[in-house]
Amino acid sequence: MNEKFSNIDEINRKILDILKRNAKTSLKEISRELNLPITTVYYRLKRLEKEGIIEAYTIKINYEKLGYRVRAFILIKYDPSSEISQKDLLKKLKSFENVEEAYIITGEYDILLKIISKNIEELSTFILDVLRNIKGVKETVTMIILRGS
Repeated sequence: MNEKFSNIDEINRKILDILKRNAKTSLKEISRELNLPITTVYYRLKRLEKEGIIEAYTIKINYEKLGYRVRAFILIKYDPSSEISQKDLLKKLKSFENVEEAYIITGEYDILLKIISKNIEELSTFILDVLRNIKGVKETVTMIILRGS
């Protein structure tokens, strides 16, 4: 049993798995793959949405095809003596165009960013000239992504 979806039934799990692969999958395609009436799939989807299990239908962007050839994770130590809260710092960091994802985390570091850049120079400029000069950023560690899925 898939532990991630342990609080829902098998049919809803399968619907979610199909939509995770491709959020544009039509009701007709889902009903055909699961051998269910379209109306059953429709009402199940509406219930998953109403219960907040499905929050949004989204896309996966191939940033490399848009010219963003470098991806990196940046760990940030928060400076608690700064006059900005950790939540406000996260909000500010999320506003930058090349910040794809941002999280408050536990452990030695406080914030994790996933960054996209056109090249190493752009990444370097972001880290040295922007990120390290933001109030609340005490220290950074950058890890360039070599390969992903």
